[in-house]
Amino acid sequence: FYNCSNLFNITIPDSVTSIGIQAFYACSGLTNITIPSSVNSIGSSAFYNCSGLTSIAIPNSVTAIGSSAFQGCSNLTSIAIPDGVGSIGDYLFNNCSGLTSITIPNSVNSIGDYAFQNCSSLINITIPNSVTSIGSSAFQGCSNLSSITIPSNVTSIGSSAFRSCTNLMSITIPGSV
Repeated sequence: FYNCSNLFNITIPDSVTSIGIQAFYACSGLTNITIPSSVNSIGSSAFYNCSGLTSIAIPNSVTAIGSSAFQGCSNLTSIAIPDGVGSIGDYLFNNCSGLTSITIPNSVNSIGDYAFQNCSSLINITIPNSVTSIGSSAFQGCSNLSSITIPSNVTSIGSSAFRSCTNLMSITIPGSV
């Protein structure tokens, strides 16, 4: 469905087990999608630049989400990542400027490069204790992010991770970094 800008709604049947790479790439008119619990993976750039999406429910059956899967979904306001997902990939929510809240489960052990870059509506985020690394520019340009606590298990933070976070008033960095 690459670049099907007039596609507004889609229901994926229960027989589908994965959403492939770029499956709905640039489907800017897509406002509603139902992902069945049979799906266990979402490919890279699957929903890239689907600017019409305001929310999406990812079933708990999903254990892997590819890089850039939701990049450019500028009207996406909230999302919950399922418990089985092990990492937030590079560019996963890059340029999701409408994202105000996100739930990161305890199964996540790393936040990739540019993962939340330019999520300018993100006010706060809770990073679970399971996370051990935060990638380069992970939160760069999150201009409304006001405070963040880095868990004690984090051993590395990439360059420019919090660059241009102009409203960041409080950050706690553990001695493990």
